[in-house]
Amino acid sequence: MSVSPAPPRPGRRRGLPAAAAIVDPCPQAGYARALARRNILAVAVTTPRRPSAAGGTTAYRHTVVHSGGLGCTTRRLRSLGVRAVLAGSPRGIPLTERLAAELGLPADPATVLRRCDRGEQARLLARHQVGVPCTWRTDELTSALAWWRICARPAVLLLPAAVGVPAAPVLCRSSSEISTAWRQMRRTAHLHGGTSHLVLREHLSGRRYTVHSLTRRAPAPDEQPLHTVTDVWAHTHTADGVLVRVDLLPRHGMLTRALALHTLRVLDLLGVRAGPARCHLIYEPGRGPLLLSAATAADTSPADQALQDATGIDRLGGALDTVLPPTLAPPTGQGPARRHVVRVRLAAHRGACLAPEQLATVRALPTVVHLTDAPPPDMPVHQTTSVWSPVREIVLSHAHAQAIEADYQYIRRLEASGMYTLDGT
Repeated sequence: MSVSPAPPRPGRRRGLPAAAAIVDPCPQAGYARALARRNILAVAVTTPRRPSAAGGTTAYRHTVVHSGGLGCTTRRLRSLGVRAVLAGSPRGIPLTERLAAELGLPADPATVLRRCDRGEQARLLARHQVGVPCTWRTDELTSALAWWRICARPAVLLLPAAVGVPAAPVLCRSSSEISTAWRQMRRTAHLHGGTSHLVLREHLSGRRYTVHSLTRRAPAPDEQPLHTVTDVWAHTHTADGVLVRVDLLPRHGMLTRALALHTLRVLDLLGVRAGPARCHLIYEPGRGPLLLSAATAADTSPADQALQDATGIDRLGGALDTVLPPTLAPPTGQGPARRHVVRVRLAAHRGACLAPEQLATVRALPTVVHLTDAPPPDMPVHQTTSVWSPVREIVLSHAHAQAIEADYQYIRRLEASGMYTLDGT
């Protein structure tokens, strides 16, 4: 959970610049640069058992390693003048709330699982009669198999309970398939999420969406926080579940409104009080929107700059505005014209390489605004099979949806006919 600023304590040294701590920062998130633009000292908080987080701290002025003692870490953050704490990734949410509570900032560590655990979220929403997929959370294989026999679903997904664990869901249609995938999934969940709990969830075929939101702290103790849905994205998958395209939905469309209203209710029930959040939903005919997972951390992507250019939405800037004094308001005006934004995932065959001539052709397309993580022409491109696979993404943006669709179809035709070569030949 993101937190709001608190007034300096009497013991803080005078003249110390304001600082904000980012817990378990993701290397792709530009929090350090966003804080530098505000003249705010950027402090990264990492843990020894997550060495991968170290790659995301090079741009931070200070790095504090949390080795298990909250008191020691809190004293270090207080000495640096930290006035706000944000989760830099879903894995940092539990520690964020514990540190915030120690610093005297608004937080609720006792209910933190509601904001970063799929199983706890499903249990809570079901208790409040909000539709969710049929879900079971456990760390015991025998309990999982017993639930599988009782629920009588044709297929279920096995995945970590903790949001943010880098593990692709496994589709299981039998007890033997659950048992086969259990040990490795449990090991990954414990290593990256700090908990061995997994969830079994009914497999649904509806279309999936991601809803981003910002929450500002309630102005008075007896008032509710203000949630604002900033943008909604629709996912397109192949028949075998590979993500190939993500579209920014029109702001005032009926579907966008339905997903936004559902998200606002979910945020209240999960106890989100301040900061950014992202909710993954699925829309099932006859059941409506259902929450798959939620996390109170900003989700950054290669499309963020295109999103800001197209709509004026500054994802990291907005997140910081909820926990720090906002920057000076920009000059009043019409703002950027709303444009369409589409994120295209490349889907090469395993071991294929990008053809340099075709890559140059793609870059020259009129709607292409970004080509992220493009490997050298002689480096193999592996197919994106889940959200955790290496991303080869093209961002398209234009005022007219027809122009984007034309370039999208052209890219897919290139993929089928000549964008890739085998073994560089």
